[in-house]
Amino acid sequence: MNNIKALIFDMDGVIVNSEPIHEKAEMETCREFGMIVPKLEWDGFRGKKLEDIFSYASKKYGKGNEPIEKMIKKKINLYLQYALSDMQLVSGAYEFLQELKRNQRYRYALTTSGRRYQQDKILNKFNLANFFDIMVTGDEVKNGKPHPEPYANTVKKLNENPNECLVIEDSDNGIFSAKAAGCQACGITTTFTKDRLQSVGADMVINDFFELAKILFN
Repeated sequence: MNNIKALIFDMDGVIVNSEPIHEKAEMETCREFGMIVPKLEWDGFRGKKLEDIFSYASKKYGKGNEPIEKMIKKKINLYLQYALSDMQLVSGAYEFLQELKRNQRYRYALTTSGRRYQQDKILNKFNLANFFDIMVTGDEVKNGKPHPEPYANTVKKLNENPNECLVIEDSDNGIFSAKAAGCQACGITTTFTKDRLQSVGADMVINDFFELAKILFN
């Protein structure tokens, strides 16, 4: 990690412990629309836009003509129903973000595959609604992760060089996206193992934000 000027956070599995809730809501949605999608598929879905997840499920496990936008709306409603009552922040995330704001050493942004409406609700739940001045959401990009577009757009908004931006990600698709955009990538082991994150290109891997704080703030 060299010359870091900005930090870019993924949302799900990085700031909030939401991956199990996403999976539950997506599986229920698929079943409601007549598709039985094996659980093993979800590792490949991590970090992807809902359009991509449900289009894939429709072609492989459905009739190929399922109403994708209706599925997305159903999933978001289910997700928010579960998340707003049960979801917690990733351990150390809130403390790290508060120190990041206080320290003022780095600029920061959020890049998520979720839609803006959904993310605003979740950020508001944890009193982080006004924390990220720069945010790129899934409904603002044509190509979702693992394509570089989400992180490339965030870097442009930050007006920084991509190789001076450190992306914090929990998934294969997120790491692929960050590296393809020219960013440095830090994997966090909330979803996948250290070996797996390193194997897909993470420049470093941490177990929690307390580790990252020691590296960046000391």
